[in-house]
Amino acid sequence: MGMKSKSIMIQGTSSSVGKSVLTAGFLRYFANRGVNCSPFKSQNMSLNSFVTEDGSEIAVSQAVQSEAAFKKPLRQINPILIKPSSDTEMHLILDGKHFGNMNFEEYNGKKRFFLKKASQSFDFLTERNELVIAEGAGSPAEINLYKYDIANMGFAEIYNIPVILIADIERGGVFASLYGTVKLLKPKWKKLVKGFIINKFRGNISILKPGIDEIEKRLKIPCAGVIPYIKNIHIEAEDSLNLKNYASLSDIYAENGGKIKIGIVRLEHISNFNEFDPLFFDERFHTVFFDAVPIGEADKFDIIIIPGTKSTASDLNRIKKSGIFDYIKRFEKLNKGIILGICGGFQMMGDIIKDPYKLESCKNSENLEAVGGFGFFGLETILSDKKITVSRKYDFNGSFLNGYEIHNGRSFLKDAENVEFNRRQGVKGLSSFLFKHVNDNSGGKCALEFSPKNEVLSLISEDGRKIGTYVHGLFADKVFRDFLEDVMNKNNKNKNNKYVLPNNNRGYADVKNESFNILAGNIEKYVDMKLFKEITRI
Repeated sequence: MGMKSKSIMIQGTSSSVGKSVLTAGFLRYFANRGVNCSPFKSQNMSLNSFVTEDGSEIAVSQAVQSEAAFKKPLRQINPILIKPSSDTEMHLILDGKHFGNMNFEEYNGKKRFFLKKASQSFDFLTERNELVIAEGAGSPAEINLYKYDIANMGFAEIYNIPVILIADIERGGVFASLYGTVKLLKPKWKKLVKGFIINKFRGNISILKPGIDEIEKRLKIPCAGVIPYIKNIHIEAEDSLNLKNYASLSDIYAENGGKIKIGIVRLEHISNFNEFDPLFFDERFHTVFFDAVPIGEADKFDIIIIPGTKSTASDLNRIKKSGIFDYIKRFEKLNKGIILGICGGFQMMGDIIKDPYKLESCKNSENLEAVGGFGFFGLETILSDKKITVSRKYDFNGSFLNGYEIHNGRSFLKDAENVEFNRRQGVKGLSSFLFKHVNDNSGGKCALEFSPKNEVLSLISEDGRKIGTYVHGLFADKVFRDFLEDVMNKNNKNKNNKYVLPNNNRGYADVKNESFNILAGNIEKYVDMKLFKEITRI
């Protein structure tokens, strides 16, 4: 097949060696030099997803890579997204839309069909860019999957794409991983590997050089660079394997005295957890994930966030068994802090979740067709077989915030009279994060909004202590983070003990942009870009 642009593929000796991050760095390097470039990943497996402007769902890592290239994310940069729902089953996104639920055997049996879809997207990108930097998935040396491969060498072979192999020295056995990976490849695939990069090196390069010389001699493949371990950069994580890195993230501002303490429940099937990253870089907050009942009193946190999840009903049952459910109930009774639910977490805050199609609970799991929630809101949620994926601006108290929705659930207030009241008030058809006050069925006041089909999109109690919304991505805007601080201070009973918080003007967009540029600078310094350009012919 012919191409109108140059291309290269970044593959790794295993998952989490830095492929996604380095791909973003290479894209920023070339974009800074005026090259029209784009990311591409034919097949990704991740629960962290993003919605493009046209309502297509893709992996968040490709959205981040587009940002590095100064591009708006397109559905073509990630034509196949696998969202695991169990060890054997998946929720499959194809060309940005839900394709269906299937097991991995069924998926592998349709290789030709999915390969054709991936090729169509790649062709689309090569016709519109000077350079396409593709990213592989996992390892190219999974010999049990060779005949099904459409993510690594199987795809590179079709287009004769040159490959750079990334190895992570922090994992240990870097030379064995490079040697074993290349030696396991089919002979025709070995020819596509044009160089290797050793990532996350610490120490004196002279100690490493004898090993590099030997591996170059044995594999007859040049070392394209040794990139040092880079501190203080932040690129949004691709999947939950990276959640362990958040322990160090929370220590960036280790002194938490006087700060608002946020605890995010680490659900087993947590999704889109990257949306909370801005909280870690805002000096007003001390943020951690937790997956067990904290030791000590229930007021350990000022704010508890219940995040989104790929399997809402089953994760709700799990936190009931772990004790976290009762812990959050005790926290609510203290009437001190904020409980904030996002998407699946919002659904949990209602009275009941019904899953008649077993979409988000595994087909072979316990019966989860109806699970009782926290009861903080008089809501009934029904998981529909039709998925909502939208990206838009939301009106929040007169400020417009960027956000997106990815959910099968439809949530309804149980009190039908309140719905009719809002219809008469003209609320019908609103699709923004605009709060209106009405009486809920418990006698208190709730602020709520309806999506075009009159379903509840968001709720907030009158005192602001219980908030739920289907909208993702709100924390990226300082306006919403300011709102959380304001609610905490307004409800602080000790008026002489307000949160004394720093004036933090550094935006999260600045954090990411600095990280892209630091990456590009290290690539320029430590990678043989002359060899890289020869390989790509750019």
